[in-house]
Amino acid sequence: MKSFRLQFSFLLFSIVLFANCKTKLDLGEESTLPVISTLFNNRMLLLLKGTYATDNPLDWSELNNGTGDLYIDTQGEGLDPTMTLTNLPKAGNLPIFLDIGEVRISSKYLKGLNELTQIRDTVDSNKFWDYIAPNRQVFCTVTYSFDNNTCTESNGVLKAYDFFNGIGAQFPSNDPSSETRSWEEALAAGQPWLGREYYYAGIYFRSLVTGYALDAGIPVRGRFDNRPIVNGLNIVPRNNYVAGTSTAEKSSIVPKLFPALFTQLPTQSVQSDMRIRDGFDPYILEVRINLKENLMLHSYTSSRSTTVTYAGVSDIFFDHKGEGDAGGNLLTRARVIYPEVASSLTISGGGNSLLHYYGIFRFQETEFINVLPLAATPAKQSAKIKYLNPGTYKVVCLGDLSKRDGYPDTVVRETAFTIPDYPFRQTYNVDLACP
Repeated sequence: MKSFRLQFSFLLFSIVLFANCKTKLDLGEESTLPVISTLFNNRMLLLLKGTYATDNPLDWSELNNGTGDLYIDTQGEGLDPTMTLTNLPKAGNLPIFLDIGEVRISSKYLKGLNELTQIRDTVDSNKFWDYIAPNRQVFCTVTYSFDNNTCTESNGVLKAYDFFNGIGAQFPSNDPSSETRSWEEALAAGQPWLGREYYYAGIYFRSLVTGYALDAGIPVRGRFDNRPIVNGLNIVPRNNYVAGTSTAEKSSIVPKLFPALFTQLPTQSVQSDMRIRDGFDPYILEVRINLKENLMLHSYTSSRSTTVTYAGVSDIFFDHKGEGDAGGNLLTRARVIYPEVASSLTISGGGNSLLHYYGIFRFQETEFINVLPLAATPAKQSAKIKYLNPGTYKVVCLGDLSKRDGYPDTVVRETAFTIPDYPFRQTYNVDLACP
């Protein structure tokens, strides 16, 4: 009798739980109860970071060697036109508005070579990308309207704070596919692990507005999230192409912010940090760009022969000399972290210089300047990296010395270290004087 009552109670609970669930797409009449798929947590947490450093990035007031000022591009004949710098804000007071369409990753290595130029149409794109995060997200450091807007409705102010402070802004996502093979098939393919290797990550920027822009000394009026913005300029068009790119060349180039693309180099794929293993253990996909530390004022001559001054990205790799285009200087890097087995790293020897960083690279990596480090933190006495998967690494002391623009361009010294496979979740220390 008792068994019958238990069975009847479970049946009654099931009827109540699922009575109002959707059985078909019923637009405008969605159930208030969750469908069964939402009762289970995803394995993946997708985090976006807008910083060179993965851990404890410089505070806004520490930028530009402790002045907190925006960098200013060189001005004069043959350079940027003389700028208008009326009411110039500190970097920490610069309004920044981000409208991100989606985030994608891909395991199709050969098809993505040459910066996606082989992808010619929608069919190619659908075959190439895993659409892991197709839901648009809007971040804003300050609100841009008095009434409700997309940013405030989606908690975008807090997400912008996390985007710039090293925590990382959570981006709603679906778990990507994890290719399942037998051990025999994996070994035959030279892959002695079960899962899938990803080689590309892309952040698709719909709009990126910085809140300082003057045209002939008059605040620029633009729009963001279909709302009027005063003294703000969408810098995506400015950063889609390298300075000096001709109109004809643009027809065969994928715009650099659609997407901001990470391409895993062969030396980065050894002990890869872009492997998603088969199974149920949770992981973090971290995708970041070097925006916060590299804000710089630029200018160009408009089609009306007026000088436009705006806050953009410092010309780290490609010099900007007054052209309308100023792209090619925003880098992206992605990594997969397994918190259940990852360990922490403390680094002693930091001299508290605001011009130096500790960069973490895989041991096989030899390029330290033209790519973002796998992980990084300012070279302070309390330097710490929160998550590192097991493997052999280099910690490199890097300095912003050759050209002061917020981006480290000089290798000072380096040393190697290892995070063992076991025990898990330990804290290891390495010593490297920096600077």
